[in-house]
Amino acid sequence: MSSFSRFQDLSAKLRPGQIAMGLFEALPDIMFWVKDESGVIIFANRAYAQLLNRTPEDLVGETDETLFPPTMANFFRSDDETIIKTSKPLQNKLEIVTRPGGGIEWRMTSKIPLFDGNDNVLGTAGVSRRLEHGEGPPLPTPQRAISDLIDRVHENLGEDITVRDLSRQAGMSVSSLERSFRKFLGTTPKKYLVRARIAAACDKLLSTTLSVGQIANSLSYHEHASFTRAFSSVMHMSPKDYRNFYQSAEH
Repeated sequence: MSSFSRFQDLSAKLRPGQIAMGLFEALPDIMFWVKDESGVIIFANRAYAQLLNRTPEDLVGETDETLFPPTMANFFRSDDETIIKTSKPLQNKLEIVTRPGGGIEWRMTSKIPLFDGNDNVLGTAGVSRRLEHGEGPPLPTPQRAISDLIDRVHENLGEDITVRDLSRQAGMSVSSLERSFRKFLGTTPKKYLVRARIAAACDKLLSTTLSVGQIANSLSYHEHASFTRAFSSVMHMSPKDYRNFYQSAEH
């Protein structure tokens, strides 16, 4: 008998919920949630609730639309609907998630469809792991060249860094750099640069009185419009809307 078959046999004898629920409650940096097919939360662990300054019980019955800004909620809901429609999981998606007070977190998120006994999708479940830059760059596996490179990116966000610059600093070709980023970060160097700058912009929008244009210039965006497009592509709202939404949420 295979180890998986043994696990299935044991699982069939266990009281439901003992393994997953108990363990996910013990992991403070990993959010875990379950939604029905309409997107209503039917379970959320403590880490998810703490991100939103709520209790797990508070989140039951809520939806993305009631917890997040409209454009961001639509983005999350779109992922869920795709999973339900295709019956396929979403694996290791690098995301920037905002807290109610406007802080941001880098997270690696995976979601799966949940099936009944007839293989009909009844909902979705997801996990999201916080990636701490302060503990080292957000890499699932240690890679010194990429690690050093990520450190330099975050230290020099105001510089006009290009992918070719990064490849030279890493001592590898552009194509090799692209493969390394896709393997360990699930994204491209260009997209990572954008996300890193936008994460810094989120902090500046709430912690300073700098204008949107000044913040754009400080992060090597020479045109206000290009900064706004980049910000909206990551945060699903404009810089102005982001500042207004989270500053008003504090009052």
